[in-house]
Amino acid sequence: MIAFMIMFAFVGYVIYLQAQMDYKSAEDLEALAKSVEASENKKPAASDTVAGKPVQKLKRVILPQYEGLYEQNPDLAGWLRIPDTVIDYPVMYLKDDNDFYLKHNFRKEEDNNGLLVLDKRCDRNGDGISVLIHGHHMKSGKMFGSLKKYESKAYEEEHSKIYYDTLYEQRVYGIIGVFISSVYNSNRGDFQYYDYIDIRNKEEFDTYVQNVKEQSLYDTGLDAKFGDELITLSTCEYSRSNGRLVVVGRRIYE
Repeated sequence: MIAFMIMFAFVGYVIYLQAQMDYKSAEDLEALAKSVEASENKKPAASDTVAGKPVQKLKRVILPQYEGLYEQNPDLAGWLRIPDTVIDYPVMYLKDDNDFYLKHNFRKEEDNNGLLVLDKRCDRNGDGISVLIHGHHMKSGKMFGSLKKYESKAYEEEHSKIYYDTLYEQRVYGIIGVFISSVYNSNRGDFQYYDYIDIRNKEEFDTYVQNVKEQSLYDTGLDAKFGDELITLSTCEYSRSNGRLVVVGRRIYE
């Protein structure tokens, strides 16, 4: 009986600690989002001049709303937002590690929620054709937990646009497909969407889009052609071994 009570108390303590961590994590992320929002109206610095004439800078200029965050942590690659959802998070990047920020917060402290991560094989500035972003499927709905709602076509119709800012450019994507797949099971013939990052030609692009459309849970009404820029959001899915829920969009111009 005593052993049971000790075990019960220990489990309760662990749950309490996790709840405290989740609360602190949510507070920190809200503060980051507010700092971005507060800086969005900040004007960029004036250009350099020579003899009264402006000189065009070749170096990219970080968007004003991300200057402060980048100074705090230069691993910041961008910001992902889907309006009217909880997804409003920084996206982190390490050139040789996809896992660190899935287990740590913006201050590099251990955090089970982690952050969103730009795949290490991607161009951190988003210059490639395809951008792949990973995030945990948290039971609380945080991070990419809410992507599960995209299994419903009605939900997609109400949340059909993905906003992804690199450090230098604001972008909008429309969803072309939502599907469930598996990773690490190439022998089963599962669609290895995660390997379509460095797309080099029309054949590879068309193969990727064809697989996305064929495996999509429904028709979103939007397609993609070679030359379009793509974004892929990937999170865990628990109906199968090593399952993944994947949302794919193509860049649109409003």
